[in-house]
Amino acid sequence: MANRLNDRWDAIAADPLHAVFQLFDASHTLDFYLGKDNEKHRLLLLVTPEEPPAIRDMRAIRIKSFKRDDGKWSLLLVLDSAELSPMFSMLCEDLIESSKNTGLPANQSLGYVLRRLSNWRQLLERGLPDLLSENEVRGLCGELLTLKRLFIHLGSSDAVRAWVGPKGADQDFQTHNAAWEVKTIQPGATSITISSESQLQTTSRTLFLVVIELAESRHNTPDSFSLNTLVEDVRGLLSNDPDSSDIFENTLSMAKYVSRSEYSMPSLSERLFQVFSVYGDFPRITGNQIAIGLSHIKYELSLNACEKYRLDSTSLNFRRAP
Repeated sequence: MANRLNDRWDAIAADPLHAVFQLFDASHTLDFYLGKDNEKHRLLLLVTPEEPPAIRDMRAIRIKSFKRDDGKWSLLLVLDSAELSPMFSMLCEDLIESSKNTGLPANQSLGYVLRRLSNWRQLLERGLPDLLSENEVRGLCGELLTLKRLFIHLGSSDAVRAWVGPKGADQDFQTHNAAWEVKTIQPGATSITISSESQLQTTSRTLFLVVIELAESRHNTPDSFSLNTLVEDVRGLLSNDPDSSDIFENTLSMAKYVSRSEYSMPSLSERLFQVFSVYGDFPRITGNQIAIGLSHIKYELSLNACEKYRLDSTSLNFRRAP
């Protein structure tokens, strides 16, 4: 979509006296306009019935608000530096796409957009995330596939709150009584990498290991997906739950995801989804097995050695094997 935004901005003919605006998408629940001022700065305008609060400028982006003659309000973002056009396109794409299916009425959507702007402010203060590596893309896809299944098991609200891996938790998903660690593998892989002694250490929670085989797929086949399409799938599932949608978007930001055209590839398909119950003599290294002073123990775990702990993942019950 970023390319689409760039094409739309490039097609707008600047007026020497006035800013020029075009409605981005008449089917969108919010009135976003792309524009260009008389100095050829790129603009994003949101027309809203709510009065925006005072917002301080961001890096190379001026933010203004003003009341219109029709009684509505305009929130205007102005890009001051053409060198940062790619970043501005990503920001605008995120604001437009993430707000498309919030389920909020127009008179309550400004707060959502402002929260997304706040997330972007934090991103820019830390430095825009680098492009995720292929392994990071596959890993995030695995977490999103698991999240969608946990919607069925836990409900969407609890599942989104359980997604704590990007926040630095030992496992990718945690509730008060269960945890799920997610690993993705290439076709034919016989082992997975465990990155620390805490990852498969059981405490008061029942622990499950989820292993997903992801294969490259032909684009646009019925079972294919990309990181971008998975994100959009989850956004759609949360469209009627603004609070959970906010939590999901914040966790995505912590996972260093921003919508980028590069994440439309590779096209992947899920070949295998396996769940193992981690308890008893499950093959693993835990903190109480290593000498004091050692930490972050990384090791390879054979999947064959885990076979007797495998559950019927089709049931989605995630119950410990008897």
